[in-house]
Amino acid sequence: MKAKELYRELESALKPWMTTHGFKKQRASRLRFQKVIGDKYHTLWFQCDKWGWHSLAGGKFFVNFSVSESSDPEAGARREERLMYFLTDAELVFAREFRDEIVERIPKPPESYFESLQAEWSRYAESAAELVETVRSDFEPEPLPYRRTGDFSLRYWQASDVRGWAELVESVLPRAVDEMQSWSLPPYPAKK
Repeated sequence: MKAKELYRELESALKPWMTTHGFKKQRASRLRFQKVIGDKYHTLWFQCDKWGWHSLAGGKFFVNFSVSESSDPEAGARREERLMYFLTDAELVFAREFRDEIVERIPKPPESYFESLQAEWSRYAESAAELVETVRSDFEPEPLPYRRTGDFSLRYWQASDVRGWAELVESVLPRAVDEMQSWSLPPYPAKK
């Protein structure tokens, strides 16, 4: 499921709530919804993992909430938080368990896959063994609890996984959007 398909699933699930609450879908390479409140841009935007879709491991994405002085949520003075910042303790547990359910459904590659990675990466990196262990961990349950102050991606293998994450995001939106209204922006250096 490439980025375009991921964003289509997320938009289908979340656009009704977003438009009902005054957010408009923005034209951008990433899916983003935005609402102007006073002189600030309130944005919910989605970001695919930089490694993209992988036929053996599936995909990952992030959910970002920002308040900024610019319509570009990554420019100028802004405050930004990821989804986990807004999650309750119970929702953090759910997110970890849901991630593990998704990972359990992904067929683990044969050992020869990891061996070939080790052989290839050993030519370029001293830490090849550590890198391979990181890839292996993508197929294992998450050993550590999720925390609001941490960062974690939302794993997916099928469209139903994306819809499951969208349900969690939608349940968080009312309190996240409400809290964003109280955010102040940090000072931003003046252009020289």
